[in-house]
Amino acid sequence: MGDDPLNKIVLALSLTLSPMTGVLAQNSTVDVAQADRDQGFALASQAYVWGYPLAITAATAIPITATDRPLPNAHAPFNTFGHVAKLFTAADKDVVSSNVDTIYSSAFVDLKQGAALVSVPDVGDRYYALMLEDAYTNIFGYIGSRATGYKAGRYLIKPPGWQGTVPAGVDNVIEAPTSLIWIIGRTLVANQADLPNVHAVQAQYKLEMIPPVIDAKPIKQRWNLTVPDTKVPSQIVEQLDWKNYYQWVGQLMKDNPPPTTDSALYTQFANIGLTVEHGFDPSKLSEATRKGIELGYEAGKRIVKRDAMKSGSKQANGWAYNLEQGKWGQNFNLRAAIAYRSLGQNTAEEALYFNTRVDAKGQQLNGAKRYTITFPKGQQPPVDAFWSITLYNAGNFFVDNPINRYAIGNRTVGLKTNADGSLTVYIQKDAPTGDAKANWLPAPDGEFRLSMRTYNPKPEVLDGSWVPPAVIAAHKG
Repeated sequence: MGDDPLNKIVLALSLTLSPMTGVLAQNSTVDVAQADRDQGFALASQAYVWGYPLAITAATAIPITATDRPLPNAHAPFNTFGHVAKLFTAADKDVVSSNVDTIYSSAFVDLKQGAALVSVPDVGDRYYALMLEDAYTNIFGYIGSRATGYKAGRYLIKPPGWQGTVPAGVDNVIEAPTSLIWIIGRTLVANQADLPNVHAVQAQYKLEMIPPVIDAKPIKQRWNLTVPDTKVPSQIVEQLDWKNYYQWVGQLMKDNPPPTTDSALYTQFANIGLTVEHGFDPSKLSEATRKGIELGYEAGKRIVKRDAMKSGSKQANGWAYNLEQGKWGQNFNLRAAIAYRSLGQNTAEEALYFNTRVDAKGQQLNGAKRYTITFPKGQQPPVDAFWSITLYNAGNFFVDNPINRYAIGNRTVGLKTNADGSLTVYIQKDAPTGDAKANWLPAPDGEFRLSMRTYNPKPEVLDGSWVPPAVIAAHKG
């Protein structure tokens, strides 16, 4: 466990007098029941954070796959592609932090039903990416224009323990760490008129299961999870009580054994009845341990929500970002926080996201002010694909505006550069005058945030040589 931030938090909680745990001072006599309670609290807190990505992934898969055929909102049965059929607008409130750069595709896959043979078409020069995410939200591969090229191809994704024959004509075999995977597709779209072309590409994303079958029992029967009566993933997890939450994590661990690199942590969970072999069984635990688990469950929830409010591990000119996204290693706090806030993020090599809620002086962005972002000549985001800046209101949705513009970037038609070759983006509620209107990103009445997406960022973005310019508030008058 070492320097994991969660260990430091729990250690601090367990060594100080706390109203939550009733922990005694170090110099006092501690009875066995109190020790059991403290240990239950510490391990349950860690288990909540460590297991959250499992729980939210399953909570996302359950409603998305609750259909017998693909639907135009990308819902589809297991082992089947579903596709979003439209561009999102300010009227859409189903998905937070959506984008207008790409159209989504989705397939939850149960690799215990066989290996997954994914076929893709020749896409010309259109950007696309099929991101491969395991049950713990680690990204283990890509099929797409950056990773495998623009030409047609066939790729076999095989699960742990699969001993089948690789079909002829397969371009590459990709090993999945877990049997549950999520394929998230992003296909570039220019505008409303381009949608039929995107749909034609999506229709050629094919998925076929290749025997042998490892476990014929349907995945939801294997999980045997008690699901609250809601279709919103975050609310599904939120409404689980402590017993059901750890039962979820236990069942999902059994079906998707964690990597041995995490074993120093998860093997200790046996002390609270949580194991890879048997799932969660608190029946043999002392009453004090069970009470500690209940309190640790509540502490874990608070830790995840607190960390989800952090913008990123790195900061530059008011913008925050995470180079570790999708490749979490032992940073379980960050992994859980991103799963809570924005499940399904790309790795930095595919698309690095910069986010800010503040201007250059650290003041919250608000539509009552006018702002500019100026890229000096030759200093627009260095990317091999494209970049954009999207504006979201306080609820993380698009902002209704008279020109129906929710994002601006290097694909925006009609952008005007300044006389010195620089590019200025104008962010304000009312339209600016003159040439500035071409570079206008409309803002709402109240608070908002900005997300700069850099698709296929160049090395200078990844090594920090290039960072976004600050958001500058206009002077009054």
